[in-house]
Amino acid sequence: MIELISDTFRPGHRLLDLCAWCREKSLAIIPEIIIFFMALLLAAGCSSQKAEIRSLAASSQPLFTIGDEGSGHYYTWIGYFAVENGLIFAWDKVRGEQIDAYDKNGNFLFSFGRKGQGPGEFQAIGCLAVDPQGDIWVSSSFGRPLEIFTADGHFKNELRLPANLSGLFIDKISFDREGNLYLLGGNEEKKILIYKYDSQRNHSQLIYEQKEGHGSSIATFIPDFALDEAGNIYITDSFDYLVYKYSKDGKLVKTFKGKKIKKELITEQDFNVFDNDMKIIRFPNSERILQELKGPSRYFPAIFGLNIDDGKIYVWTGQRDDKKRYIVDVYDLNFSQLGQACYFNFIRYNLAQIMDGRLYIAYIENYDLEVMKQLSRICLSNTADKLNVYSINGVGPADIIHNQ
Repeated sequence: MIELISDTFRPGHRLLDLCAWCREKSLAIIPEIIIFFMALLLAAGCSSQKAEIRSLAASSQPLFTIGDEGSGHYYTWIGYFAVENGLIFAWDKVRGEQIDAYDKNGNFLFSFGRKGQGPGEFQAIGCLAVDPQGDIWVSSSFGRPLEIFTADGHFKNELRLPANLSGLFIDKISFDREGNLYLLGGNEEKKILIYKYDSQRNHSQLIYEQKEGHGSSIATFIPDFALDEAGNIYITDSFDYLVYKYSKDGKLVKTFKGKKIKKELITEQDFNVFDNDMKIIRFPNSERILQELKGPSRYFPAIFGLNIDDGKIYVWTGQRDDKKRYIVDVYDLNFSQLGQACYFNFIRYNLAQIMDGRLYIAYIENYDLEVMKQLSRICLSNTADKLNVYSINGVGPADIIHNQ
């Protein structure tokens, strides 16, 4: 190099030799640059693969389906409830005639109840729960007593709720291991309430009241709740990423604030639905409904569902992956994050049950992304006429995805 730029060379020669040296060095460096960028691309590819969130369902094929030819029973709009012993109860939300019982493999066992207004009869079937003795409690029409059946479906009794509970439009009921009944529902003042009820003492306790209401019933998002084995109750906020943990005595013991999620604004497109010919149309009066939404009600909730199974809390967030599946954050009972998963659900209220390592979810899967992009998140994209049951993917420390 010193010789190339020596003063013994004339200026012209010195310039030519310097250019030659640059070309030589450039040719030597180019392969190194190519290797460097290839390594960067490979690292980025590995990173993106690592960040991919697994499906909550262990397989694309369910273990079995209720509501298809194999089950022998069909539903227009399926309601369902799974029990710890593997029993599954299913009913038609449109006809509301009877409740069908299935074993843990999806085999039909028996039906009970019938259409009517008398004891043991239904005008409609809203939700269902099973108490620690195995009796089946059914909430039917607004203001009606709770209907109680034996484990094999024989009518046993009915329970008329006290005035503060009978005025609820009940969305969900559940029992703790001591036999206390929990009810989630809204009243005529559009407040969403969760009560604990001791039927032996006819005593009710208000556990939770949604502090802020939504502007329209069409775009209402209700909280969800679940109980752990110790009787603690976990309740989701229907606006922000907050989970409230109450003791079995009804005392607030912890408020968990999750990661900050950029919430999505509800727009006119979120009122797109299928008509009878499966064409996409705008839901009637969508402009008026949008005008009714004020403040936080203009946005989809940060979280909308909660399940507890085997010491894990599954929190359904309002975020979706590239296949429009909702992302589920998984925690232990102390809210240490274990991992993430994703699956289809309905953001207005949680359709999923997770129990004994199984996912119970209405058949609302839709992998047609072009259709999904056009359809509303406020209405179901597919008619939920079947129940699919899957084994769930294990979620452990290796699946943790840290969110900043």
